[in-house]
Amino acid sequence: MEIKKNIVVIGAGYGGITAALRLARLFREQPEYQVHLIDRNPYHTLKTQLHEAAIRRTAVSIPIDRIIQRKNIIFHLGEVTRIDAAKQSIHMGNKSLPFYYLAIALGSQVNFYNIPGLRKNSFPLQTLRDAQLIYDYITRLCARAASEPIEKLRRDMLRFVVGGGGLSGIEFASELADHAAQCIGNYHINPQEVEIIIIEAGGHIMSKMDESFAARIHKRLLEKSIKIVTETKIVSRTPDTVTLSSGKILRTKTVIWTGGIRMQELARQSGMKIGQLGRIIVDEFLRVEGYPFIYAIGDNALAMNPCSNEPVPAAAQFALQQGRLVANNIYADIVCGERKPYRPKLLGEVVSLGRHLAVGWLALPFLKKITFVGFLGNLLKTAVQEKHIFFLRKESRKWITY
Repeated sequence: MEIKKNIVVIGAGYGGITAALRLARLFREQPEYQVHLIDRNPYHTLKTQLHEAAIRRTAVSIPIDRIIQRKNIIFHLGEVTRIDAAKQSIHMGNKSLPFYYLAIALGSQVNFYNIPGLRKNSFPLQTLRDAQLIYDYITRLCARAASEPIEKLRRDMLRFVVGGGGLSGIEFASELADHAAQCIGNYHINPQEVEIIIIEAGGHIMSKMDESFAARIHKRLLEKSIKIVTETKIVSRTPDTVTLSSGKILRTKTVIWTGGIRMQELARQSGMKIGQLGRIIVDEFLRVEGYPFIYAIGDNALAMNPCSNEPVPAAAQFALQQGRLVANNIYADIVCGERKPYRPKLLGEVVSLGRHLAVGWLALPFLKKITFVGFLGNLLKTAVQEKHIFFLRKESRKWITY
């Protein structure tokens, strides 16, 4: 029996699922190579839509078996505990799998920054399970608040604090504002008793965006009666209070934490070189430094933008680009083709501000931008989301529904 050469992808997020599907397609005429995909969940999560699942229970996952059906991909449900780069094998508990090439696309974890009480008394929004917990909690909370006779206690129950004014925090707060309006009508709650507060450590929300664009988003949030507190940090949390760096104490039952991420420790523990932000140091082709047969994708890769000499942000559009490039480069390595360097392309940005509202822009030729606001922005957001689903359908050669 012929021993196959394994190409292993760890992680079925945006970058990982993209790389695995493209590898399977590239090697479809070469049966001596076998693509393996490993993830701790049996589904691919559309993480850019988690805020919708947390408020509206929108379906934001696709079963992996549906995506890889009839593809030359073997899926392993489990968690990688060690990468032995010297022996070219990965370990999942007491099982091991040798690899010829490896792509690391593990994604990131929530960073609570050791803030006292925060991990125990807040809800992160990083996984499908997080979104489900938030949805169930808020649904019960609204019902309980409606029957609470003491106004002060009702206000505490209906005060929602969102830690972090980045993309996830803004989109969640906007969805929550729409949901609160619905609760007000359904449960006859006084709208003056509902309060949504975004706490942002930086000078303005959406700190990685152009400041004028961020200001436009700020204005829209205020129109939705969302309060924004900038240049302020959460310094501690109890089940009933949040203490801010300004010294102010907010009484609240609910904190949604979107204030930071940290990288998985697997690569560091496996001896790979780690750079700033805890990301794996890679070369221009996204190969891990010192290991030409290992690549890193998305949040895990310290990919540098050659134009700005700054790290490429952890964002879905860049993970998708890197997933495609890594698959193509692995194929080029094997067939003696020419690897291509990574050149990030910022195609645009869209921020959802509720169910029917979004703000965004698209890059056009000749360094021009076109901006969309309101309903048109929402159409753009939907188009961006559907583009990923279309890609999965195209790569898997089947029509995926979810």
